[in-house]
Amino acid sequence: MSTNLQIMKNGFLGLNQGKNFQVPYGKAGAVVVPFGLENTVSYGRGTGRGPGAIIKASHNLEILDEQLLKPFSDCGISTLLEPKTPKDQKTAVNLLAGLVSRIVADKKFPVILGGEHSLTQGTIKGLSEHYKNFTVLHFDAHSDTRLNYFIGGQYSHGAVMSQVLAKYPAAKLVQVGIRSFSDQDGEWDFRKKNKQKIKTFWAWDKITPADVARAIPTRDVFISFDVDAFDPSIMPSTGTPEPGGLLWWPTVDILKAVYKSKNVIGADIVELAPIKNLHAPDFMVAKLVYKMIGYKFYIR
Repeated sequence: MSTNLQIMKNGFLGLNQGKNFQVPYGKAGAVVVPFGLENTVSYGRGTGRGPGAIIKASHNLEILDEQLLKPFSDCGISTLLEPKTPKDQKTAVNLLAGLVSRIVADKKFPVILGGEHSLTQGTIKGLSEHYKNFTVLHFDAHSDTRLNYFIGGQYSHGAVMSQVLAKYPAAKLVQVGIRSFSDQDGEWDFRKKNKQKIKTFWAWDKITPADVARAIPTRDVFISFDVDAFDPSIMPSTGTPEPGGLLWWPTVDILKAVYKSKNVIGADIVELAPIKNLHAPDFMVAKLVYKMIGYKFYIR
């Protein structure tokens, strides 16, 4: 077991929410990693403050899941102190990869709080040291399959999923909620060349949770959730809000179906850019994180 990881005193669900939500690293089933990377954002800023806002909001969550009628407490949650994120993208990716790899080696469930979406390269790199055949389930408004984009090039948030497919052993990319992509920076050609590895459920598609679960060809699946997948009416606090997005309950139903039928090996939740005095989006993301941890241990 790793012993030199620094733990946050009042981390995710750690303030007045019960002893099982703030346990020593060695006793944790889930480990939350705040990682406020913000190097390549291309429109609205603020993702660097995302992890802090999610953790603060989590201190006010009700801990009884309203559908399963149980608290997700027995798994034990530990939150790492947020590291200082390097300004160099490759260095930042490698830092996060090391943390994720260590958590997985210690047989714990890694949950990364972003930060911009480019950090997913680090999450995937860490996971790929332990899993050799898995699917990436990608919730997003944007396809993120450019070959390079704006600041950051191949390490940009807009290129993260093309790089995941090119560099790491992801068997397939299953996308949900997409409603924006480009014919620039090689994105259209990349999608055509990799059409056998990319399954996209567009935001306007009429789909069921079972449709998404069936599209995942492997037992192991990693979930990358960009909060701009949600409609701006419920998620205005993000850098590039796109109209026509997902709503809460249909999204929760998809997650439950995936957790029930697959082995979720980790998750990251990215691109929250908090707006001062607007708490609802922060609270919603905190609740999303809570469900994504709880479903890992309580959905069978």
